[in-house]
Amino acid sequence: MYSVKNQSDVEATSNSVDRKTKTAESNESHEYEEVLELIGFGRVQWTVLFAAGFLLMMVINETMGMSYITIVSQCDFATNSVDKAIMSAASFIGIFCSSYFWGYLSDTVGRRPILIYTTFAGNLLSLASIFIPNYWIYVFIRFTVGFFIAGASSTTYAYLGEFFIPRHRPLVINYASLFVGISTVYVPVVAWVILSMDWSIGITESFSFRPWRLLTIFYLLPGVVGTLMLLTLPESPKILLSLHKTQEAYDAVDWIAVRNSGKHLHEFKVKKLKEESHPEGKNALLVSKSAFTTVKKMWKETLPLLRRPHLVNFAISCTIMCGLFFSSSGMGLWYPEIQNRLGSSDDVDLTVCQVIDASIDQSENITTTICNDHINVKSYIDTITYGSALIVGYILMGLVLNRIGRKASISLALTIAAACALSLIWIRDEVVIVVCFCLYLVLPGLCVSVLSGAVVDLMPTHLRGKAVCICLMLGRTGSVFGSNIIGVLLESYCTATFGVFSGFVLVCAGMTLLLPI
Repeated sequence: MYSVKNQSDVEATSNSVDRKTKTAESNESHEYEEVLELIGFGRVQWTVLFAAGFLLMMVINETMGMSYITIVSQCDFATNSVDKAIMSAASFIGIFCSSYFWGYLSDTVGRRPILIYTTFAGNLLSLASIFIPNYWIYVFIRFTVGFFIAGASSTTYAYLGEFFIPRHRPLVINYASLFVGISTVYVPVVAWVILSMDWSIGITESFSFRPWRLLTIFYLLPGVVGTLMLLTLPESPKILLSLHKTQEAYDAVDWIAVRNSGKHLHEFKVKKLKEESHPEGKNALLVSKSAFTTVKKMWKETLPLLRRPHLVNFAISCTIMCGLFFSSSGMGLWYPEIQNRLGSSDDVDLTVCQVIDASIDQSENITTTICNDHINVKSYIDTITYGSALIVGYILMGLVLNRIGRKASISLALTIAAACALSLIWIRDEVVIVVCFCLYLVLPGLCVSVLSGAVVDLMPTHLRGKAVCICLMLGRTGSVFGSNIIGVLLESYCTATFGVFSGFVLVCAGMTLLLPI
């Protein structure tokens, strides 16, 4: 009797333990990255990668494409060099003004809606701009295009990175940025084809639809494709967890699991995702009744970036990003001008600075009343060559990243770039000059995406969008400073100019070693 009772007690105890174990298992929360590892790389990740690539391509098209449109529209708008500079800068100013705003919203509302709405608005305004006959209205529309595409300019990196495990993230962000190189080739190729046409459709007495207006439609197409792809994708589960929308995050990850493997999460024995813990706050734009309160709230939520433990890494990242844009974009804007002077020189045994000095002595002021909006074929070829170098560079960077890591990749690339800039002071061979110039422009440009991916990893989810946007925004100020420094120093202090650019890049290479990436 006793043994039977004792046995029943043991069985009851065993069943109770089993039930508790099953309950504990069912209540166990899984880390998001751990679940992504279980699901594996699949169709969803490929779709996200291409969608992000098309969005980045759209941003480059809309900004870089203006370098051609300013030339071919000068007869229609009767523009001088100052007017063309304003037209080119309009989109960049728009991006600069709104980057932080979209970064803040992407952290408080979500990545996907910001990407969809800003890209759609930017594309719509870009399409509207082709029918604008007035110069100042056109400039304003281009400013608003930049204001909206800023959402895709930086939020894309955060959205893309959050669909991949940390091990794959640097490589994936690098290959998404490969579309930047593709865009750098796409822009001149399409311009070459479209602008070679010679037709004009008279709409009114003062307005004619010419090929350059059609060009804008081809430039916005990647944005349309990217937006349509986003409509088929879910919100980033990572940001949903950060916003305490655990069930929505679980549903999104379950959707990814089904598309990738044909299995639901419960088949992977995943019942729940672990929430991210961070100071909870409401969206200032939704709860505030005054602009002052909104700004105050946004500043308060950004302050963690300026405090420990994020301050040092964030400050170093922003400084390096400024240096990358300072060199690649700042010098890049003057590359066609410098190459044009080199091509105009009859003496092949001169350094870059000697050619520039000679061109100043031989320069003449020539005025003409004939409007010439023709683009030299060499201009297309030079840009295509630069874009091709970018594509090759991104592919090689992808092969190198996994072998030596982000820190070594950035440091090595910037050290080589600094050496190339310094060597331009003495090199006389025309081919070597072109190679060194391309390396100096391409290598820092490649590091922009690598550093952006590093910022994504260094910052927690609820600060990630703001951090990347601010970092890229400050980086773009570097391109403005770089371009203006060249404008001031190049002709008077050519050797010092290349020395300054080489030194700044070398400092950035050293600072990279301080980052835990």
